[in-house]
Amino acid sequence: MTSFLRPLAYRYRWIYDTVTAISSLSVGGVERLRNLGLEALQSRIEPGGPVLDLCCGSGEAAAPWLAAGFSVTGLDISPLALALAARRHPSLKRVEGLAEEPPLPDQSFLAVQMSVALHEFPRHERELVLRQSLRLLKPGGWLVLVDLHPAGPWLRLPQQLFCALFETDTATSMLEDDLPAQLQRLGFTAVNQELLAGQALQRITAARPTTDAPLP
Repeated sequence: MTSFLRPLAYRYRWIYDTVTAISSLSVGGVERLRNLGLEALQSRIEPGGPVLDLCCGSGEAAAPWLAAGFSVTGLDISPLALALAARRHPSLKRVEGLAEEPPLPDQSFLAVQMSVALHEFPRHERELVLRQSLRLLKPGGWLVLVDLHPAGPWLRLPQQLFCALFETDTATSMLEDDLPAQLQRLGFTAVNQELLAGQALQRITAARPTTDAPLP
């Protein structure tokens, strides 16, 4: 369940861009928000290697990876978003498909990124997305998640208002869950969580084990 503002924000780009700009101020602005994934993993993976941006939308969070010279594939369910990504970022390889069932081969990527998208999925689908991320990573590859986290006291009320106006119940359910513990349970290792923006945002990095043990 969500308010009427959410569909309006997706229909009219200026509303979406304004909401993004305001909500990103606490991490240093839109450019810093979109760089958080690259910032966390750039030194850990081979320069120019294959990277997947799940739920890439119009490709804005993929853009820093492209600028840094990585070979980036963006997957999204929306053909309209992918068409916009093609115009804005022509070098982005685009794949239309579900994040819960991506039409991509096993062990294809050194890194998988999800930027402020995982909270859009109900719990069951969220677990499928994380399992697929593990499948798509090469052994020793890295996942980076940037998404909502229960805010500290200064930003708790603004976050609640934001979720009420622009998010669905899936965001609320993710705020109740322990993502690092879930990643460990699914078989990821080296799980690390950083809290940003008054704790309202979390950046999590996690690795696929380097061994060939069967995935859970």
